[in-house]
Amino acid sequence: MIIKPLQIPMILESLEALKNRLVTDHPKTTVVQAEWAKRNAGYIGEKNVYYFLSALDETSYLIFHDLRLANGEHFFQIDFLILTSRFALIIETKNITGTLLFDDQGQLIRTMNNKEEGFPDPIAQAQYHKRSLLKWLDAHHFPPLPIDYVVVISQPSSIIKVERNQPEIRRRIQPVSSLPEFIRRLENSSKQDQLDAKTLKKLSKLFLKLHCPIQTNILKEFALTEKDIATGVQCPHCRAIPMIPLKAFWKCSSCGTHSRDAHIQAVQDYFLLISPILTNSRLRQFLHITSIQKARRLLTSMNLPYEGDKKARVYL
Repeated sequence: MIIKPLQIPMILESLEALKNRLVTDHPKTTVVQAEWAKRNAGYIGEKNVYYFLSALDETSYLIFHDLRLANGEHFFQIDFLILTSRFALIIETKNITGTLLFDDQGQLIRTMNNKEEGFPDPIAQAQYHKRSLLKWLDAHHFPPLPIDYVVVISQPSSIIKVERNQPEIRRRIQPVSSLPEFIRRLENSSKQDQLDAKTLKKLSKLFLKLHCPIQTNILKEFALTEKDIATGVQCPHCRAIPMIPLKAFWKCSSCGTHSRDAHIQAVQDYFLLISPILTNSRLRQFLHITSIQKARRLLTSMNLPYEGDKKARVYL
């Protein structure tokens, strides 16, 4: 059963909004686009893994995507966690193209177009997550649970080479297509239940309750301010900003596209980039409209949660 389904990470959504709204010819456009591309590749890799996990027996496996938990002041974030009555499995995903060498020095080296590039060792990352999860379970008074881990290369075209001699390490580096078989072998080797149904349910609820998503101020991350952000409604067809507000729709002056709901993405961009709180005045400023009544109608039509009344109302 999928307990915490695959979702686009908020930081990726924020980077997408920032990439689309940096003012023309901004000097940080290249670095923002590069960070977006890296994060997007990781998400695509997780989608590939999720495809195989979603086909598992729902009665036997509890699946959590992107679980971030705290051990005191320190956090650890697991790409995928599979929980069963017999064991837990940590899945570290890597969507890296090229020839990947896990050398005997504990490095991951990618070779592509005759160029070598080093990456953090995903085996060490997975081992850290295992230690962190064991510590977390102990701190929350759960019984010991066998925890395994696997590094999944989610890019099907990548070539995997492993120099490391330890069989236990070699078996934990798998292409995505081999993941179901890896889980099947793990299931067959784990014969004894460690957690009963009641404890599994309790643990699952606690994972969700104590999940701590990263809160990122994306402008601060890149040392930007609101002045670096292009305001206005963005054309869903040609991406030009701003569209012209007319009585019943928005019109793009660049390609002529008409849209009745293009403002919805603009409001989402505002929340991602500027502030989690929006007022009628700030909406008018951001969307380039002058009518208080029109702004109120747009906000009401989006069914946003709000606090306060009349002039003191803020939308969340």
